[in-house]
Amino acid sequence: MRIYLATALIAVGFCGTPAAAADLPTKKPAPEIVTPPVPSSWHYEITGYGWGSSIAGSTGFGSLPTLPYYASFGKVLEHFQGSFMGSIVARNDTFIGGIDFVWARIGGSGVLQNPDSVLFGGKTSLTLNEGFITAFGGVRVPLGIPNLSLYGTVGARNFYSGNKLAVSGPLGLFNGTETVNKDWVNPVAGFAAQYRYDDRWFMNMLADLGGWSDSATGQALTSVGYNWTQNFATTVGYRVMYNYTHQDTGINAITFEPRSFRYQQWMYGPFAGAKYSF
Repeated sequence: MRIYLATALIAVGFCGTPAAAADLPTKKPAPEIVTPPVPSSWHYEITGYGWGSSIAGSTGFGSLPTLPYYASFGKVLEHFQGSFMGSIVARNDTFIGGIDFVWARIGGSGVLQNPDSVLFGGKTSLTLNEGFITAFGGVRVPLGIPNLSLYGTVGARNFYSGNKLAVSGPLGLFNGTETVNKDWVNPVAGFAAQYRYDDRWFMNMLADLGGWSDSATGQALTSVGYNWTQNFATTVGYRVMYNYTHQDTGINAITFEPRSFRYQQWMYGPFAGAKYSF
């Protein structure tokens, strides 16, 4: 009897083991971790602006004399024939890059007033068709100053000048017209900076300088801006730019006089812009 009871208890024990194991809690698989996409740290700015620039300088080509010129912004408007200006910039906390472009055309005429010139008292007509594009890139300088982003930059500026000069001597004794289209590229180095006063107000600063043995260029600007929304801002400021080149173009086949293209110009004045960023 005892043997039968022991056998029965063992049989019940074996039969109950799977049921008891089935009642134990099972280990659930670990939930899948979804990593949210990291937002891009790059910011892009598209700006259109108008530059109320006065101009001063001198130009000459071929064997014709070098003629100085000056036009205030008011005079530039009188002879204004068209322009287009803008910039595109991309930046993050480490790098910056962008392009800036300007094209403008003006024209005018006058009387030669240099008494040392054999053409003294003659008339001149000058048309300036100009443009430049600056491409640059740079790295942020870690100054540790709150709200200040400063980048050291290097790049190149391509300048185009299309000049048409007509000269007539006193009493119509001499008449000459010459058209010259020139472009040249200068390396530049400088800095670009932005200081944020708060979420709305900011200041931009930029300067560069460069050139070769026969040419030079440089500019400086500063502006104050206001963020109307997260994506739209306006700026006002002041800009100065200098460009110079002297290029030998050979010898006059008739007079054997040296020919060259000579150009020197200052542009300076206030500007205003509208910027869209994303």
